[in-house]
Amino acid sequence: RIRRLKTEERLKTMQQDNNIETLTPVWNDNYVAIAMSSSSEYVPYLSVCIQSVIENLKPEHNYDIIIFERNITGKDKSILYQQTNEYKNLSLRFINPMKIISNYNLQYHSNYNLECFFRLSAPIILKNYSKIIYTDIDLIFNADIYELYSIDLGEYPIAACKDLMWQAFINTPFADWTEYGTNTLKLNDLYQYFNTGVMLINIEKFNKNNYSSVILDMLEKTQYRILEQDALNSFFQSNIKYIDTKWNVPIVNKIYNKIIEYMPSDAYIQYCNDREAPKIIHYAGKGKAWNNPNEDLAHLWWKYARKSPYYEVIIFRLMHRVINSQNKNALDNIHYAFEYRTNVLKYWKYKILAKLLIGKKKEHYITKKNIWKQKIRIGEKIRGIKQG
Repeated sequence: RIRRLKTEERLKTMQQDNNIETLTPVWNDNYVAIAMSSSSEYVPYLSVCIQSVIENLKPEHNYDIIIFERNITGKDKSILYQQTNEYKNLSLRFINPMKIISNYNLQYHSNYNLECFFRLSAPIILKNYSKIIYTDIDLIFNADIYELYSIDLGEYPIAACKDLMWQAFINTPFADWTEYGTNTLKLNDLYQYFNTGVMLINIEKFNKNNYSSVILDMLEKTQYRILEQDALNSFFQSNIKYIDTKWNVPIVNKIYNKIIEYMPSDAYIQYCNDREAPKIIHYAGKGKAWNNPNEDLAHLWWKYARKSPYYEVIIFRLMHRVINSQNKNALDNIHYAFEYRTNVLKYWKYKILAKLLIGKKKEHYITKKNIWKQKIRIGEKIRGIKQG
């Protein structure tokens, strides 16, 4: 590891490392290059994403798909190859970027994983390309990605969509996203924040300016809330080409449903229009279609999932998740019955505090009181105590 070296020295060392594998385009022209990151656990959902590419490809174009990974098994690779082999104008390859990523001491929250950083290695590994599309895999394509790839980047290093949900978050009165965007990310314009779930990357521009190493160095020094997305926004500011937001339309999951009313009116109108004909649907955040078929726009994801070779695996995981959830609820209810007397005392404690205090503390204890009231009712039901 060479974590302590300066950014320029690290880059030079990596460029001189002949062990770093690079890829060249499969076709000479008339192709689109798209890269994605995936862990072994997410392979079934990667398969659905690929299926959505397949369903929308055009026979007159060629499609070069590259998966950045570190632990996908040979068996899973074989299944994914079989899924794509019948399409003569589609190529699927895998690449391990750890020779680059392991040079950095990258920290991340438990709800993320190391694969989030792989996109920053793409310009180095794919240096023989002029540009690439890089996307998350918790999304589906409803349009031919050749259309996205055909966008002229000009001198911009990247192209991406404004994050309309971010515009809602920074307007919420109960969070500190405005402070975070201003003081930590140091954004010149909070409303120019973009989502990196779908990006078009100018490879030549990135490598000429050592952007990958500079941004990875930033991520090593600062643990951002949304990892590389925050770092890219902080670094590039508005030095990007903004593209039609139909290319990255987030669903309204439970969290987003609570804050969407704070979205500026022009952004909300744009978002509603995007949902009418989305080119890419992004199941961002915790609202994953594979965990809940009733999630917003989940029926469109399942349309592609039914054609995936992992369909049965996805169904099995969903059933397992539901059963585990039901068992946990049952155990919690039994616990409430055993702890009934303790819960009654806590209920009265918070009820008295709620009457004595004012302001935010009063609201806090009212919430606590209601939580323990619910626990008491469940305990009474199980113990056969008459509720009054």
